[in-house]
Amino acid sequence: MVILLLVLNLAPGFGPASTPVANTVVNDFNPQAMRGRPKGRFATKDGTPETAWTRPVSTVYTCGVTPVQDTLMWVSAGQSELKIYIYNIKDPSRPLIDSFPQTGGPSGWGIRDMAWKASTNEVFAGFDNQKFHVYDATTKVPKHTYTVSGYSGTARGFGYDPAQDSCWTCDFDSSSMTKFSITGANGHAVRGAGEMMSSYGIAWSRLQNCFWVTQAGTAGSSPIYKMDPSYAWVDSFNPAGWDLGGGCEMWEDTMLLAVDQVTSGQDAIWCFKFNIPAHDVGVAAIVAPPGGVNPGAVTPKASVRNYGRNAESGIPVTCWIDSGAIRVYTASTSVPGPLEPGEDDTVSFSPEWNAGPAGARYGVTMFTALGGDENAHDDTVVGTTLVSGAVFADTIHVHGVGSTTPTIDGNIATGEWTASTMYDISDVAGRGGSPQPEGSCIAYFLYDSSFVYLAVDCPYRTTRVNGDQFGLYVDEDRSGTWPADSSEGDHWVDVDTGAVLYEALLDTTGRDTGSLVVVPGSSSASSLASGHLQFEAEIPIGMSKWQLNIGQGDTAGCFQYAAVDSGRTYVGWWPQTLTGSRWPNPRYYGLMVFDSLTAGVGSRASGPSCVLYRARPSLVRDHASISYYVSRQAEAELAVYDAAGSLVKTLVKGKVAPCELTVTWDRTDNSGRRVADGTYFYRLTAGGESVSSKAIVLR
Repeated sequence: MVILLLVLNLAPGFGPASTPVANTVVNDFNPQAMRGRPKGRFATKDGTPETAWTRPVSTVYTCGVTPVQDTLMWVSAGQSELKIYIYNIKDPSRPLIDSFPQTGGPSGWGIRDMAWKASTNEVFAGFDNQKFHVYDATTKVPKHTYTVSGYSGTARGFGYDPAQDSCWTCDFDSSSMTKFSITGANGHAVRGAGEMMSSYGIAWSRLQNCFWVTQAGTAGSSPIYKMDPSYAWVDSFNPAGWDLGGGCEMWEDTMLLAVDQVTSGQDAIWCFKFNIPAHDVGVAAIVAPPGGVNPGAVTPKASVRNYGRNAESGIPVTCWIDSGAIRVYTASTSVPGPLEPGEDDTVSFSPEWNAGPAGARYGVTMFTALGGDENAHDDTVVGTTLVSGAVFADTIHVHGVGSTTPTIDGNIATGEWTASTMYDISDVAGRGGSPQPEGSCIAYFLYDSSFVYLAVDCPYRTTRVNGDQFGLYVDEDRSGTWPADSSEGDHWVDVDTGAVLYEALLDTTGRDTGSLVVVPGSSSASSLASGHLQFEAEIPIGMSKWQLNIGQGDTAGCFQYAAVDSGRTYVGWWPQTLTGSRWPNPRYYGLMVFDSLTAGVGSRASGPSCVLYRARPSLVRDHASISYYVSRQAEAELAVYDAAGSLVKTLVKGKVAPCELTVTWDRTDNSGRRVADGTYFYRLTAGGESVSSKAIVLR
């Protein structure tokens, strides 16, 4: 740390010096750059960075820059040179110390942006045809050359995060920003090509938890942009004298090195210094309770981040939970540490908080109180949580609308859906991709003699984009097939269509017949009126193939999903047992039961045969108590399964009378062996129906 402080104090006088050489070529730039000016006042908590120094470089066409071994700086040059120059970044008396040719593939403008991996002393250097070299920073010889999969174009911008051991790249304006592994595999787009227009450099700042992105737009109006970890543009700055942005990279966590591609004159390296406090910690996120929870015990959790330059220990953290003006929960704990700069740690509060009753809304406040903290603005995070009362179930009961018919405006208003059971269809098992937390997707189902009514609530999604959608696949006769030209098929609602669309399916592969039509007489809507994403729809009941030929007393096979972020993230997936490869096959669908329109709507008499309450605790270390209810005498089985669906332990099996009971699981399997850490599911089956719940097992 002494060395770091020393460098910061002397940095404005350091940097490479060189003999001025006029550029002989016109640098590539895009007058249609993503933005022509900064977003406004630089609002980041660290303030506008100061220009620590600028140094001209003697290269003909300067592309990329990265610090190496903290004392050196590699600068790449293209076109007629195709070299990488090495400068002593801290010693102005001997700035240029070496150079070596670019070999093994780079051409034209050569190596673009670069990034240094300190733990292995390697430099990643992007160039043409989706490729990048991995240089040994000591021998200056490429150890490997990789091709970025799932990407097209030049690896022009290049960022690296050591915590994730992952990289990002983009290609000026012809390819999306893509995240990929060190070996170049598993590439996937994280931001559209048009939104990355003219981006030439990408740098990841671990202390600021953000990307810095340089642009080569119109001379004098090519801001350096700040992008948050979710890839949203949040800020920018355009320093006086800055021309066109080239490659960039963070140096010693507090400074940004960036290439300035001067249109008339000599290229230069700029060093921007951020005012990052020595001592600064804060709550990065409320981990639990999430935006929606079920009634029962919840262990509050907070993610605490070190935003400062120094490691911290013994960080006090407090949690408040409020019901209106009444504080119903207070607890404090601490992060023992040491928490290194840029690192996160998750803390749990004790005792558990008892969430309930269903429908209640609480305010959640979590904050740190580190002595000597130099920035109070990031100490506190405030959120809300709604107790949903939603249940996991392998059988959906569709009740009659009761006294209130839902208004299809996309807003799930109070009282509209009270006749429906609330089903948690969150993709907790990751069947559609990445696992989602409980409460990510709540579904409602109602019907009358004319319509089936559907609603989906996504509490964690506060934005709405084209492509957000939910879908309902119905096998009406439960035959496990898709008869040609039948009323069975896929009904789905998409934000950018604003309509219920129907697509007929064939056999058991989910192949469509091309008959994508708007369902006559249907309506749908989505809204953010509640503060988060919601959908509502009604589908006519009738005999036409785009209608639902189903009603009172019927049962059907059903698959439902909800996808957001242009369809890339599946937050909802039902039934939970349906694997991703089997979704087109109705033989594996869940059961949808259309209950009586008139008698006892929502009551246990006409409702589910069995109810499985939330296990306590849901984070299992030694044992868990599992409560369940069976409404009528039936053969019942309560068992524990692992994430792959394999039976772990049978807790209850046999004929049971109507009852509400509690059993204990001691985290052993049927052979008495203690199970490994991981995700497990409880499943209760009775009266031909089944319901499920989830638990996390940890040491």
